[in-house]
Amino acid sequence: MRITAALLLLATTLPSAAKGQLEVSAYVLGVGAYQGNSALGVSGSTTLARTRLMPVLTSGGLTLDIAYEHVLSQTPSSTGFSITAPGGSAARTGDWLGLDWDLHSGSNTKWRHRLDRISLGFSGGPLEVTIGRQAVSWATTLILTPADPFAPFNPSDPFREYRGGIDALRVRVFTGPFTEIEAVVRPTETAFGTTVTALGRVQTSKGGWAFGTWAGILHDQPAGALFTTGALKATAIRAELAIREHPNAEVTMRGAIGLDRFFTPGGKNLYFAVELQYDGFGAQNTSKLLETINSKPFIQGDMQTIGQWTVASQLSYQVHPLVGVSGLTLVNARDRSVLVSPGLNWSATSSLTVTAAAFRGLGAELASPGTLGLGSEYGFIPAIGYVSASWFF
Repeated sequence: MRITAALLLLATTLPSAAKGQLEVSAYVLGVGAYQGNSALGVSGSTTLARTRLMPVLTSGGLTLDIAYEHVLSQTPSSTGFSITAPGGSAARTGDWLGLDWDLHSGSNTKWRHRLDRISLGFSGGPLEVTIGRQAVSWATTLILTPADPFAPFNPSDPFREYRGGIDALRVRVFTGPFTEIEAVVRPTETAFGTTVTALGRVQTSKGGWAFGTWAGILHDQPAGALFTTGALKATAIRAELAIREHPNAEVTMRGAIGLDRFFTPGGKNLYFAVELQYDGFGAQNTSKLLETINSKPFIQGDMQTIGQWTVASQLSYQVHPLVGVSGLTLVNARDRSVLVSPGLNWSATSSLTVTAAAFRGLGAELASPGTLGLGSEYGFIPAIGYVSASWFF
């Protein structure tokens, strides 16, 4: 029934938009990787291929947005690490419309295709309404976003060009040049059954600072958040704080604060960002890591990391007009484990980028030899090296 509803939406929209303007873009990603041995996985090669076709049809105030993609992946075994999420969960949740399908699923090879976008939008004056599978983000911080209630990125995912779509009704009203009111209603399929999210958000700005709040029902539970962003001289400051119900307590806090800044030493672009996150859903110590991985917030896709306190930093530097270096670091401040990821990027053409990068987890792998208890959040992640090519056209 849900797929039928999506197809009916498409069928009723096409006649009215047939006289509109069609724009089509595409994205192709190819990745080859190799991972070493770890306590939880064997060594071997990994390949990933992703193609994405994105037509957008506009007619007057109507917009039909579609993104259709295929993803083919091969890993050494079922315990192999996902190159798109070496430091966390790669699970995708919330497919309420049923627009994700398996073409092939083997022990080490998967071929999937899906409609990552299929939405109809209406814009008239200060009002915007969008229904269907769409991208929605309420994040304020850049890397660690605990107060984003909609499909947050995995911070260790090196391929973050497109945010995953969610099935929702979204209404936005612009009441002034600096003020916006927004509401989102979203049904979600989870491992615990169907949940409903209904949230409202208000944001405005004054004196160079933007701030706001959201509140409502998130996965059938009351939730709320505050957020702000601004700058002190040339340094941007971002912060967000959410109040959520904890599975084992009445309420808990989830928040992050970060700084980021651009520099131009010697006429070259240098960018640096650092963020600190406290996640009340996270593990207080290493003995709670496996319990957290099996917790409801983690399985629902609410969490980006496992630990309670996390520090993230990101650096990029332009060494040549066509070449740049980058680095990402995630630190569990409780168990002192670290995930590091250096990278080298080459802009081969205006639409083709080639990247060589690596991941390495530092810290205790297992709580004790011969057990399944994790010794740290990132210590069990093996050395992973990869080469990728991204083509936009």
